[in-house]
Amino acid sequence: MLPHSLLRAARIITMIFATGLHASPPDITFLCDLMPEICTNMCWAMRCAQPRFPQTLTWDSSALEHDATFANLKASGCSVSGNRCRDKHGLQGHVGGMFVVCDEYPFFFTRESSQAGGHAVSRCVRRTTNKLQGKQLRAMFEPWQQDGLKTHRVQIALQNPGYGGVNYCLNQPCVNDGFEIQDGMAKPGAGTDRRLSGGREAPTPAFRFFDMQSGAIVASMEPLVVGMNFTTSVRRGWRIRRVSDVVLEEVSAKIAAESSFAN
Repeated sequence: MLPHSLLRAARIITMIFATGLHASPPDITFLCDLMPEICTNMCWAMRCAQPRFPQTLTWDSSALEHDATFANLKASGCSVSGNRCRDKHGLQGHVGGMFVVCDEYPFFFTRESSQAGGHAVSRCVRRTTNKLQGKQLRAMFEPWQQDGLKTHRVQIALQNPGYGGVNYCLNQPCVNDGFEIQDGMAKPGAGTDRRLSGGREAPTPAFRFFDMQSGAIVASMEPLVVGMNFTTSVRRGWRIRRVSDVVLEEVSAKIAAESSFAN
């Protein structure tokens, strides 16, 4: 019998060969412990919405033009003025209190938003978390603008998805909490795809979970490979530091939920 260390090495090599040709590192990771309602909205859109939206989007510079931006935000239910989160208290999905900013997925500056046909997903979130997300997104795409790029892939990953207050990111049942809005209503979650494929129902897509060298847990539907290096964020109080991080191993949703960050 091979020693445990050799068995572990063999599993790592097998995983690399199985997924390495198709795996690519995330372009951006969001700290769910700092923006739980935003992660909830993204996970619903990726897993539960009808229709669902991909984890990998396409940044489109033309969507940042004034008319395109306003059109995409309006179609998503997140008009700059007159949206349900801030002004229209009688509409489905209104939360009240500090949740006064409308957060959309796909992001308004993506090709997928322009092509969503009004089916984008939205949720009322706190202004502070929305600003934090916006700052992180601008830091990502501004270098592409400076380089004269017109489009760029945006592969998203979610960091610390087991944090209290985050829903749907640990592959929980797609039961709408009443605040996920699509097509102007709190639509039921997909649960399972009713379109038959080969006589069988396709299951709801699921996140996989990866333990990082920094101690963080990263959730991704896209394959990540042990040894893959990409940038994550480390929180020290309210200060965030960007670090070069490494995938150590894939872990279960149970471990992700019980991680030291899930409190």
